Amino acid sequence: MPSDKPRIQIRFEEEDFGYLEEWAKSEFIPVTQLCRSLILKAVANHKKEKGDNKGETG
Repeated sequence: MPSDKPRIQIRFEEEDFGYLEEWAKSEFIPVTQLCRSLILKAVANHKKEKGDNKGETG
């Protein structure tokens, strides 16, 4: 069953995507999971800097 969660599409330069592929491979996860993790960490850091702890995703 398809997810109802919002989606985004990101385009990368080939060199950057290659780097992400190697990074993900070293972590034994897919590139999509690595990107999701990086984005969620950035959101959490931004919320912390702004002093906003509402709706924190973990």
